[in-house]
Amino acid sequence: MVIPIIIHLFNLRRVKRVEFSNTTLLRRIKEESSAKRKPIELLVLFSRIMAISLLVIAFAQPVIKDDSTSASLGTDVLIYLDNSLSLSAQGDNGASNFDEIVNDGSSIADSYPEGASFHFVENAYGNSLTTGFTRESLKELLTEVEQVGVDRDAQELYSRIKGSDFVGDVYLLSDFQGKSDFTSIRKDSVNQYFVKLIQSESLDNVFVDSVFLENSYLSGKFSNLLNVTLRRNYRDNEEVNIKLLIDGQLYGTGEVDFGNQLVANHVFELQGALPGLERIELQIEDPTLQFDNSFYLSINKVDRVRVIEVYDENSPSFLSALFEDNEAFQFDRIDSRFVDNELLSSANFLLINQIQKPSNQLISSVNGLLESGGTVVVIPSAESGEGELSRLGIRANAESQERVKLSSPDFENPLYQGVFEDEDENIEMPEATVSFRVLNSELDYLQFVNGRSYLSKVISDGNLFFFASPFDIKYSSFPSHALFVPVMYKLALGSKVNLSNLYYYTDSETVFFPIDEVNPGSIFQMSSEAGQLTPDQRIDGDRLVLEIPKDLIRAGHYSLMQGSESVGTLSFNIPKSESDLSPLDPAIFSELAELNHVTVMGLEGDGDVKRFLEAKIIGKSLWKYALLGALFFLFVEIILIRYL
Repeated sequence: MVIPIIIHLFNLRRVKRVEFSNTTLLRRIKEESSAKRKPIELLVLFSRIMAISLLVIAFAQPVIKDDSTSASLGTDVLIYLDNSLSLSAQGDNGASNFDEIVNDGSSIADSYPEGASFHFVENAYGNSLTTGFTRESLKELLTEVEQVGVDRDAQELYSRIKGSDFVGDVYLLSDFQGKSDFTSIRKDSVNQYFVKLIQSESLDNVFVDSVFLENSYLSGKFSNLLNVTLRRNYRDNEEVNIKLLIDGQLYGTGEVDFGNQLVANHVFELQGALPGLERIELQIEDPTLQFDNSFYLSINKVDRVRVIEVYDENSPSFLSALFEDNEAFQFDRIDSRFVDNELLSSANFLLINQIQKPSNQLISSVNGLLESGGTVVVIPSAESGEGELSRLGIRANAESQERVKLSSPDFENPLYQGVFEDEDENIEMPEATVSFRVLNSELDYLQFVNGRSYLSKVISDGNLFFFASPFDIKYSSFPSHALFVPVMYKLALGSKVNLSNLYYYTDSETVFFPIDEVNPGSIFQMSSEAGQLTPDQRIDGDRLVLEIPKDLIRAGHYSLMQGSESVGTLSFNIPKSESDLSPLDPAIFSELAELNHVTVMGLEGDGDVKRFLEAKIIGKSLWKYALLGALFFLFVEIILIRYL
């Protein structure tokens, strides 16, 4: 800047002397020209000073930041892009949140200088964290990322990053549904974290919260109730339509009114012996989000109940006629004189059919079965004594043998749900003799009209049931009554928990499936319209344990194949955390932003990543503007010298 001042003060131009006859006039003109030229020369001086000053500033490459921060960009970059289905929600700019974070990933790549090394991870774990990308190859990869039905929590991401020994700048681009635990990230001061918070407009999304059968085991003999619980994010009085499809065919529809609640229930009745129950689909008519409007479930009939009857020579044959040749049960009979401990221990439902004097071996087997969670039903003999019953865990006194009518059942008891079409209190009930009075009854399922117990659950370590009279015709008309079959079936069906779940979620890691028979060397595969999967597997007793590759699984029905034979169906659905679009607590991210190694973007409403990095981390470069200013003042100098 001193150079133009020196030029201005010491004019080095040579002066040529010119003689004139009369200098009076010239002297006057010279004075007028000097007075006029002096301010112009000052303007030229100013232009030169500004041009040189701005040129120096341009070479200095100054930047300007909105806030003073200690964060700076490194040379190693890792970008996590959340491609779960919850990002399908529409953002404030009209585009989906997923499209927004894909653009953010490209903006991050553009913000780093040439030579930076990029690493990438998404929910499907499609590539290794050790793979390096250039700016161009990363941007090309971002265009190929698709949404998947699996999410990763913050702790899982941290473990994966830690396992790869990565050190550098870590970008987390997500809506953070189900990612509220940042404990490990808070403690990891080795890496510098940049968290992009996706905030979209509030959506009143409706989704399936849970589905269950009223009777946990579906038998072809009886109808059952399918209970569906729907949930929404905000209270709204609008009604929602729901459809039930069985094997692709419309079976029923319903209208669910939430009223002023966030949760609403609807019940579908499933008739007995329905075909296609392995492939059930619930459809919700909700335009908010499309990916979670279908919910898949399967009712498999492979889990047979092991029923064993221990009989005596005088035992009636009602029970064997009831359970033999039934697809829901695997039935065996054992003579009380030849007890097989190994066979008894495999029972789910054990019937002690009018044994007068149970052996010590039988009593030991009964106690072991009760301790392991099995169900035992004791039907006394007319000659049974109080001592023999007490050895089985039943405290009972002999009664008057008076024949009394049974009272109507309690229709609210789960045992009778799905049994009666109409709840008629005046139903014709059977009669029985009051042979024994139970003293340690926990719950009565059937009672005499005089209040005595007929069928009761006895207080014990397991499920022990006792009938107060024998099944012989002269003692009871119950075995010939219409109530006999459903009561005995319900007790048997409730004795075994169905290991085959109605449904799983795409983030489920382990699936247990009951298997009756396994061919040696068989490999089980999961088959769907999208293709086949061969998960890690092992046999554990009478069940197949599958380790689900959640990066490959999709929502829908999968046939479980043993070779070319289908042994059942598994149904998978989107996790509820993806459908629940309730707003996140901003305090979580405000606390994160206070950490020196964490920068939260989008917390104050500005979600543009490139603009954020320029304004607060990189700074906005001013050298271009300085160069333009220098050129402008040089142009002003030329104009002043040339035309003024």
